[in-house]
Amino acid sequence: MPDEIIEKVIQNSDIVEIISEFVSLKQSGRNFMGICPFHGDKGPSLSVSREKQLFHCFGCGASGNVIGFLMKIRNIDFLDALKILAERSGVKIEYDLKDPKALKEETIKDKIYQINIEAARFFFANLKNNKKALAYLKNREINEKTIKKFGLGYSEPDWNALQKYMKSKGYSDDLLFKAGLLSKKNENYYDKFRDRLMFPVFDIKGRVIGFGGRVFDDSKPKYLNSPETPVFTKGTNLYGLNFTLKTGIPEYIIIVEGYMDCISLHQWGINNAVASLGTALTTEQAKLLKRYSKKIYICYDSDVAGKMATLRGLDTLSNVGCEVKVVNIDNGKDPDEYIKLFGVASFLKLIDEAMPILDYKISMAKAGKNLKEAKDKSKFVSEVADILSNVNDEITIQAYASKIYDQTGINLNAILGEVVKNKKFNANRENNKMDIRYNNTSGNIYNIEPGYKKAERWLIKFSLINDNFFEYIKSNLQPSEFVSESYRGTYEYIINCKEKNEEIDINSYLTKLNNQDDISDISLILLDEKYDNGGLETIDDFIKTIKRYNLENKINEITLTIKECEKNNEIVKSAALSQELVTLKKELNRL
Repeated sequence: MPDEIIEKVIQNSDIVEIISEFVSLKQSGRNFMGICPFHGDKGPSLSVSREKQLFHCFGCGASGNVIGFLMKIRNIDFLDALKILAERSGVKIEYDLKDPKALKEETIKDKIYQINIEAARFFFANLKNNKKALAYLKNREINEKTIKKFGLGYSEPDWNALQKYMKSKGYSDDLLFKAGLLSKKNENYYDKFRDRLMFPVFDIKGRVIGFGGRVFDDSKPKYLNSPETPVFTKGTNLYGLNFTLKTGIPEYIIIVEGYMDCISLHQWGINNAVASLGTALTTEQAKLLKRYSKKIYICYDSDVAGKMATLRGLDTLSNVGCEVKVVNIDNGKDPDEYIKLFGVASFLKLIDEAMPILDYKISMAKAGKNLKEAKDKSKFVSEVADILSNVNDEITIQAYASKIYDQTGINLNAILGEVVKNKKFNANRENNKMDIRYNNTSGNIYNIEPGYKKAERWLIKFSLINDNFFEYIKSNLQPSEFVSESYRGTYEYIINCKEKNEEIDINSYLTKLNNQDDISDISLILLDEKYDNGGLETIDDFIKTIKRYNLENKINEITLTIKECEKNNEIVKSAALSQELVTLKKELNRL
């Protein structure tokens, strides 16, 4: 669908008029407020801007333009919503179906689904004839029944094996490239996946939406995953969820890191395991998990990377309202290795003994410290206070402080004193790590967001409203420093438009996004008016907030690695990391 037609439909549609057919709206300043129809709203949290042609709910985060609202409220796809609005606004939808760029979205998707099924069959057939791949699976103790269940396959080492096969089935190189199965260099197409164990990735309806491929040796990358396609968006799916749901809605879901961990658990009869497809757990994935079970058990690898991923995942899941616990596997094992060594019963015992969020974070703070040493004891109290200062329930704080006193003998008042000090610091800090957004009419808290996210949103807005601001931000902050993928992508879009001297149209940009969280984030750029009159001083503060967050994250990661090095007696590596830590802390103090 040509962009100009989409833009014309949006321009000719009054978002306030459309939304008023479903929600009673009242004017509040320049915007309109109403009860959000997408969650159990008690006060008016839905904001609608006629000027910007956008809506945003400060309660559940639903956001977008008029097309997005109609899609969500009527549960219809993009083209159906566009047709309804086009008819209402008198815009004719005309395009050439022979032009690949103007093919209907559902037609392209249908073809890619067909291509993926055919490719999965091809890989599955190859596996039967490849001794190396079969030997690998046998060594990993994966049986034939499991191979069939998950559709495991093998991609040949030949550069054009799949391409030739799919061409014989009538599929063009262009469509195979769109499906993410071919790569392209100097106008030449070749197979993306070569000499790899293949894992078809399914959506919750059981459709093949992409693939993962694993090498058999130590070459890099170890895993290669499908790029984003019209049917596959990174960070929105969970491997194995379709199989989990076949047995009904589970009481709880176990989330693991890799394909093999998930497959192994299913083979052992633990059918409520899913994997995060080799990415850091996203908010979209967390919401998908919550849709089927609020009780989530994180069971990542017990190495340093796994522990860091666990800490990030805890916050992501708890922020969407999941009840999260951590399955603690010792000795650097992953779930697959553990269950083979100690058996299913032992693994299920670990599930029963899983740790709540605060217990896990406190145990991580305690790891590697000798609490008989004054320096380590002081550091432990400081880290625990930092953890508890983010807890709003005073009874919970008291309970955990008492628990730590019972376990370590550390003075109760010392712990509580540090917590109070941290809370005061956080409350007064100009660029606090968290930003609380309020309902203008009722005073209720809508949601709490990280300070870096607010900073990123406003730096993008400043880039849009003033060319001098944009140049200043561009010279002081690289896109790679943005933490949020949605804002990083928007920042890159703005830079690209400016460099090509093209018009920046955020509304049009929104229509190209598939991820609801991205749409919500970017809609807020235009709807938030808190800092509209800010200048370079405000911009500097926001830049520092982002840099500070990245540095603190890096410091935490290195600190955790140092602990592991000390446990393993890796003195040289620990010393080098300690020096890097000193440098990073100095850099942090300069901000």
